Amino acid sequence: MYPFIALEDAIAARGLLQQIDKKIIQTARSGSRGVNREWLMPGLRAIPFKNHGIYFTIIDDELHVIRILHGRQNMILANFTESSD
Repeated sequence: MYPFIALEDAIAARGLLQQIDKKIIQTARSGSRGVNREWLMPGLRAIPFKNHGIYFTIIDDELHVIRILHGRQNMILANFTESSD
């Protein structure tokens, strides 16, 4: 995500990543479980952030971010397979 945005504006890219980090930390601390997205992957949850979706699982009370997708990207199963890491 950073390299793509940084092509246009590196400062904006850093700012966006900092905001996303803050949202993830707030979600983890609040205990929010987000919205169920198990139809894509077992245990998958999602929270909105601006025009993105943050997709994560919770394992042993730890939030694990799987993907961050722009709202215009297709939510397809291939985005959530282990081989796409």
